[in-house]
This record gives sequence, structure tokens and C-alpha cells, in this order.
Amino acid sequence: MTDNNIAEREPVDVALDAVPGFRAVQEAETVLRQRMTELRTGASLPRVDLCAEAFGALIAGKPLPDDLGRRAWEVTQAHEFREDELQILVGVEKRLTNHGENTLKAGADHGLRALRPVLDELLDQARPMVAALRGVHDAQGAIDRGPDAVAAWSGMTAVVSRYAAIRTAQHKITRITMGQDVTTKYGSVGFNAVFRVWSEIENVTEVWPEWTPVQNGERSVRPPWPARYPNRPFEVQHDREWVMWLLSNPKVRLWVPTIGELTEAYVAHRGNAAERDGETAKPKTGEPRRRPVRTRDADGGLHTEYVKIED
Repeated sequence: MTDNNIAEREPVDVALDAVPGFRAVQEAETVLRQRMTELRTGASLPRVDLCAEAFGALIAGKPLPDDLGRRAWEVTQAHEFREDELQILVGVEKRLTNHGENTLKAGADHGLRALRPVLDELLDQARPMVAALRGVHDAQGAIDRGPDAVAAWSGMTAVVSRYAAIRTAQHKITRITMGQDVTTKYGSVGFNAVFRVWSEIENVTEVWPEWTPVQNGERSVRPPWPARYPNRPFEVQHDREWVMWLLSNPKVRLWVPTIGELTEAYVAHRGNAAERDGETAKPKTGEPRRRPVRTRDADGGLHTEYVKIED
């Protein structure tokens, strides 16, 4: 299904609509659940009271029906058929759930790409609001600034909610595909531990050049973005403070990467950060420092180039 009016649609719906075959799986699940409900409640069985029928015939002076036994057997068989069908559908339900997960994994990149125009549309709406709020940190500050700032402050509530919905949809699809832990050339990496910020900011180590993948308490460096726990810098909250920081920082490049792009970017930036070991000065070898820069070609593909850092 194609709907150009993405501003009025939930981001998760935009993403899932773009995954080939996924909506068909959901429709199949709905049909299956309805039938299983019918079987479990007995709604599929005819309501027959053979005792009442025989009693009524006798009271009315009529002959007893001669098919009572056969019809009683049919009712019993109907119950057994229902139980047998339900057991079959329980097995179908498991297969359908597994098929749905595989369908989502196979088409995850389509869903993620579909979120890009949703994010772009929101950014176009939000950037003028952020500009109007530059230097404003609370509602009173917006009031003091004037009507434009008040309108922007109020409007940011919807922006933050929309941004969080976009990232929730992105993370849902990404996590289902990648799992709790991500395997890279550097070993296993916890999804929540690192990948959240990488999946939002394309150039993490440009924004935070002091970061090194191995930090201890003595060398721990606070991230430049708002973080509740400095020792867990990649656990961020999708609140007003986070969104305002993202949109007011000119160095930040926001993106919605595919699974491959996300993993490649993390590996490239992590490798570069490990080489320079979080330092901002030239290495003792005399070799110039280089930083990974992500570029996109005309076909939409991403490439990493290592550019010399000028002193």
C-alpha cells in the first residue's frame, strides 16, 4: 500500500507496509485467530437439545424421533472434529509466527528505507522551531522570548513524540533482525549498549572524537550529548532534551540506516577510534590522524573514506 500523506500515519505502519509480504502474514494471522476463537468457544457447533426434543414429542403424544442415536453420535463427532482442527491450527499458528518473523527479517531494509522520508519530513518541520528556541531552556524562557518562541516550545511536544515513534519503529525492525547481540569483527556487541546512537547519528565519532571503545573509570569521557548515566553513554532517552540537542548541533547527521549500513558504520568508526585510542593529538608514529567519512553515491549506496584530520 502506498500513501504519500506520511505525516498522518504512524511510522511503524509506514515501515511495515513497505516490508514485502508482511501485511499478508498479519491478515492470515487475523483469520487464524478468529477461527481458533470459534473452536475454543464452541461457536462453530450447532445448538441441539435432543433430550428436550424427545421429551416434547412424548408430551405431545407423538412418536419418538427414530434418529436420536445417529444425531447424538454426530454431535459427539462434531466435538471431536473441533478438537482435532484446533490442534492442527495450534501448529499452524506456530508456523505462521515463525514465517512472519522471517518475512520481517528478510524485508527489514525495505521498512527502514521507508522511514527515511518520514524522518526528513519531521526535520523540515522541526528545524525552524529549534532555531526559534536557540538559548531557550524552559517554558518561562520561551514566554520571555516572545510569541514565536512560545509557539515553537509548544509545538516541540508533538515533534518529540513523532521522533520517538520513528525511532521506536526503526529499533523494533532492527532488533528483530539483528537480535539482542550483534556479531562484528570485534566480537559480540550488545544492541542497547552501543547501537542506539549509531542508528540515529551517522557520524558518531566525528561528533564525539574523544570516544574510544575501551574505557575505564579513569579515562571515561562524557559524551557531548545528554546522557543520564555518563558511564553508559549510548543509552539515551527520546525526550525533548535529546531531540533539541540533535537538531541544534550542526555537526550531527541524522539517518535511518539499513542493517548492513548500520553494522558497517559501527565497525568503521570503532576501528578508527581504536587506532587513535581516543586521543585528539597526532599519534607518536607521526602518521596523520584520519576519520571515517560516510558518503552516498548516486545509487544510494554508502561508502567509507578515511580523511586526514587537519591540525
